[in-house]
Formats: sequence, C-alpha cells, structure tokens
Amino acid sequence: MLKAVIFDMDGVIVDSEDYHASTEQEVLRNIGINVCVEELKMDLGKSEKDFFRSVLTRHRKTENIEETIRKLIKEKHKTYLKLLKNAKPVPGAIELVEKLRAAGVKTAIATSSIRKMLEIVIENFNLEKYLDAAVCIDDVKKGKPEPDLFLEAAKRISVQPNECVVIEDAANGIEAAKRAGMKAIGFMSKSKQDFSKADLVVNDLREITIEKISRLF
Repeated sequence: MLKAVIFDMDGVIVDSEDYHASTEQEVLRNIGINVCVEELKMDLGKSEKDFFRSVLTRHRKTENIEETIRKLIKEKHKTYLKLLKNAKPVPGAIELVEKLRAAGVKTAIATSSIRKMLEIVIENFNLEKYLDAAVCIDDVKKGKPEPDLFLEAAKRISVQPNECVVIEDAANGIEAAKRAGMKAIGFMSKSKQDFSKADLVVNDLREITIEKISRLF
C-alpha cells in the first residue's frame, strides 16, 4: 500500500542538471581533464565525492586523490551555490508534492547533495510545509547507488520501505531505490538514463497521478 513518495532533488525537484554539469566541467578542465556530457551521465545521482573520485580514477589522476577531491568540491561550490539560488523548479514537481500531501501521502526528499544545497532549494521553493522529511548526503555513510539515503528517509517518516515510491532521474538512484526495497519511477529528464529497473517511466512529472502511483502496489 502506498504511504510515502520520496523525491530525488537535482533534476526532479529543481532544474539544476545544467548547473552541475557546467561547474563540474569547469573545475575538471582547470586540472587538465576534459569530460563530455556523456561521461557526466555515467555518475549522475552520485555524491560529489563519489562523482569526482570516479572521474579522477578513470583519467588516472589518483595521486593525492582525497585532497584533489576536496579542492574540486570547494571550487565547484564557489560558482554552483550562486547558480542554484536562481534555479527554477522542474515543471510539475511542486504541484505533485502538494497533491500528494493533500491526499494524505507522506513526502520526503533524499538527495546526494550536501545540506546547504538542500536548504537553498527548500527555502526558495517554500517546500518545508509540504515535506515530512529531507535527507542529504551528510546524513548517511554511503550515497547512491547504495540504499542508505532512501532507507533513512523512510525511517524518518515512520514508514516501511515497501510502502514507498521513489521518483528519480538517474539510474544510480533507481538502483538505490530497488536495493532499498521500494518502488521506483524513472523520470526521463535531460539526461537520458537506463531505467530498465524502474517500475514506471515518465517523460514529464505532470504525467504522474496518485492513481498511477497506487497501481504500482
């Protein structure tokens, strides 16, 4: 039975994928690594630490890797946090959260982003009154595709994993949801992903209704 819907944030609640891509490409270019959009898609949904670790490993830049990761994240944040404050919601996202809450379905965000980014989005979109919980990478030991973020969200809103549906725009997020024992909806946004493990795939959040979600159970 449906009791809760857990939303990914970047690319699902907030239209921020282009901001992530441009700032990541810029800071990597500064250390001699050129990454294309297709390569960025490989690690979509991962935490920043895991994203940069994957890229550096692929490009054999592993000397002092932890220090390099810290520097890359710091440099990225200088630009990204400013851009995020002007980001718009994904069409249909806020309306869906509101409809779910009005129908008595619990809602939460579970994001691979850090708490500062999560707070900016919640404040800018006035989401606090619609969310039962908001979990970020700072709250767990392992990010997606591990299930920790979604399991922590379910714990905080006092529902069982098999009573939850996750909405994700990344294959890593779908994998995390399935490992958590939850139903998963793949949102085919700007970054086309492999959603073969998803229970439902949509091209527009406005396609999602409570009736469609309930039929997944």
